[in-house]
Amino acid sequence: MRRLLPLVIVAAMLLGACSPEITLITRQPASTPTTESPSGQSTAAPAPTRTPSPSPTPGLRLNPDVVKGLEVEAWVSGDVPGLGQLAADFNGSNPWGLNISLVSYPNLNLLAGAVSASLESDSRPDIVLALPEQLLGWSDSLLDLAPYAANAEFGVAREAIPPAFWEQSSLDGAQYGLPVIRSGRYLFYNVTWARELGFEAAPQTWEDFRAQACAANATWRADADPTNDGFGGLALEVTSNWQTPYGWLRALGGEVFAEGVYTFENDQNAAALEKLADLRAEGCAWLPSTLTNFEHLAARKALFVSGGLGDLTDQRAAFSAAASADEWTVIAFPGETPVVPVYRLDVAVFRSDSGHELAAWLFVQWLLKPENQARLARASGLFPVSDAAFELLRSDYAANPQKGAAAGLLAQAVGYPRSAQWGLANKVLADGFLYLFRAFPNASAESVLGQMDATVGDLVK
Repeated sequence: MRRLLPLVIVAAMLLGACSPEITLITRQPASTPTTESPSGQSTAAPAPTRTPSPSPTPGLRLNPDVVKGLEVEAWVSGDVPGLGQLAADFNGSNPWGLNISLVSYPNLNLLAGAVSASLESDSRPDIVLALPEQLLGWSDSLLDLAPYAANAEFGVAREAIPPAFWEQSSLDGAQYGLPVIRSGRYLFYNVTWARELGFEAAPQTWEDFRAQACAANATWRADADPTNDGFGGLALEVTSNWQTPYGWLRALGGEVFAEGVYTFENDQNAAALEKLADLRAEGCAWLPSTLTNFEHLAARKALFVSGGLGDLTDQRAAFSAAASADEWTVIAFPGETPVVPVYRLDVAVFRSDSGHELAAWLFVQWLLKPENQARLARASGLFPVSDAAFELLRSDYAANPQKGAAAGLLAQAVGYPRSAQWGLANKVLADGFLYLFRAFPNASAESVLGQMDATVGDLVK
């Protein structure tokens, strides 16, 4: 394990590695920046020559007249459906003649590499949509958005956005990014089977969860076939994923980051993982050998599986393929405090000159308007970030009960450590959690947590 984790992490990092008024540039690794003209021909894009200058002291009088006709460049990854059309609509409707050009990278790792390289040059973007931990790594170059958000005319109401969303890119009193789209991690739960087992309500506590998981396993043990005695209960993760172990740790009283230090090996985390290991030892949790777990929930081989908001369609398809009429829903990770880990993209503005900073902010503020958030959520299949946008999607959630249930659980949303090193630490968490159950019963929770601490200590200096 001491040797395994760093190799897995390095491999993961390496593998990660139509309107004329909007310029959409798709960038590949090591490509020369290009700009697409309205005729469709690509020409070399001149590098911006702006240099950072002092921003206005935002107390904050915003005068949009200074931004008229400016060009603003936003760097994004290619996995934000709907953003291109929104930018085109902004370009065609804003009263200042601002033009937003989207520069799209194939994935978030390549985007992060390009942004980091740009900080050593004059070709940095005006806006970036990236993971909060990536933004915190660039904080020295980012604008503090708190004064802009507080502006009476062009601001964003903090009280309208859940704290777990708003706070993810804030650090040391500065707001380096604002939430633009969110997903969540849940347990998927077969309600019909649970009722047949005698349970009328989803579990909220660990004791209730264990009771239901073990009752499901007991139904498989009751037949004459000993080869299926391991089914039922919780189907454990089959891929490396940080959101699920983080959800379990937080729900069961653990934490991995305190006072600026990552610490996996502590009594609370050990107790949380031991509960899951004991569940596996009892036969009430099992590790499938399949690529996904969705089919196991539909076939009643599992009462619980974990999944993200983006997995709802695949889970629904699995029930359809199994010709199952079972009712299913999503629930929070049960424990001392049931939780839903939330994650995805924030938007930030790079420091440059006051005109471009304000122009960038005006697009950010427009993007966070409820009607635009609703459009982005519909296109991406993920969550908007404001209460008003959720209200606009009420009919969508009524037609999609699992997504409606997921939205209803956001009062239990929790963010994750606000640290630029989270992108490394979360791989240690994900791989260590998976290793614990793949090595079962030859690995203990305490020993795995200790090795995780040693690994994260090597990576995060």
